[in-house]
Amino acid sequence: MVLLSGDMDVLRLLGNSALMMTLSLITALALGGFPSELVLTNSNIAMIALVIMMSLSLTNLRLRGLRVRDHAASIGRAFLLSMVLASGATVLVSFFFQGDLRAGWVIAAAVPSAISVVPFTYLMKGDLEPTLVSTAALYVIALVFIPLLTLLLLGQAIELTLLIFYVGLLILLPICLSRPLRKLNIRQDHKAAGINVAFFVMIIAVAGPNRQIFFHDFALLGGLLAAAVLKIFGIGLAWDWYLKRKKVPRERRVPEVLFSSHKNTGMAATLAITLIGPEAAVPATICAVVDIAWLIFLSHLVFKDDGASGSE
Repeated sequence: MVLLSGDMDVLRLLGNSALMMTLSLITALALGGFPSELVLTNSNIAMIALVIMMSLSLTNLRLRGLRVRDHAASIGRAFLLSMVLASGATVLVSFFFQGDLRAGWVIAAAVPSAISVVPFTYLMKGDLEPTLVSTAALYVIALVFIPLLTLLLLGQAIELTLLIFYVGLLILLPICLSRPLRKLNIRQDHKAAGINVAFFVMIIAVAGPNRQIFFHDFALLGGLLAAAVLKIFGIGLAWDWYLKRKKVPRERRVPEVLFSSHKNTGMAATLAITLIGPEAAVPATICAVVDIAWLIFLSHLVFKDDGASGSE
């Protein structure tokens, strides 16, 4: 019985999203990422962790009978929130910076919402099916949107083959993996714990290698953090306030707030390094750290699980 109680305590700990997110950031800043001696790079580890998060989240989704046409309205809202509202705000932010930093903000504006919108919609008890369909649609749209925006604002376009690789790796592969996992009937608390552990690993791999940003040039850091907080917290809280005023139920509020505020910073950082250079990845790295605080805030305060599924 003592062993069982200990196991339950560990499971409860791993299932606490806010705590695991906080610990992930502290660990990332302390360790500086995973050791370079490992066979896998930090980028590889982050990708694998994200695929695991997606695969576990999608086990709740039944694909048979899924009709994309039924979610046209959700796709339209996701596009407006992620590619118009969030991207537009990020482009405006870019004009306050110069050189590679400005280019980094432009690339952060060009990418779609984070793939992790799906697992966090699941964890915060939002409506999963339209969120997945909308996310997949945004990544297809991104095949045109990213090259177009970067060409217009930077004078050079992102390679299409690189974008297709991201769509296959981060959307199609998790969908395929989720089918056999679905047949295992994994307990909900075990899935939540697995997603949190994968997120913990992903944050160490993404934020850790760039921890030096937080210990040098504090004036620049302050400007970058202020811009990221306004872009993420400001837009997310404003949209949540609007939805509450309209009495929109929690199931729809969760993904919409995430679509409006949670961009794919990992993809942005990778594209920035590939297209411009390491300095261009700094805005995406700063946004990734602010995103962690934002997700903690959402899961712990805004969408804290109180057993309610309707309006809060």
